[in-house]
Amino acid sequence: MWKKGEYPMRSIDIILPLLGLLYVISPIDLLPEVAIPVLGVMDDIAVLSLTIPKLIKEVDKFLLWEAERKHTKIIDAEII
Repeated sequence: MWKKGEYPMRSIDIILPLLGLLYVISPIDLLPEVAIPVLGVMDDIAVLSLTIPKLIKEVDKFLLWEAERKHTKIIDAEII
């Protein structure tokens, strides 16, 4: 829906969570797990702790938007 231009959303709201997930998946880290085992995992956890809530918030906003959109169409169809 966002790509079609139907769902109003800022690009940054999708880019930041994707960058966070790419950072966690990427073998390149600021604190490598091989060199510093505990701290290496902690930076990935920190990125995920910032990324996942943002992603969940966006999904919730989209689901609410979609439900309102479907509900409005049903009401309009009943009125006509």
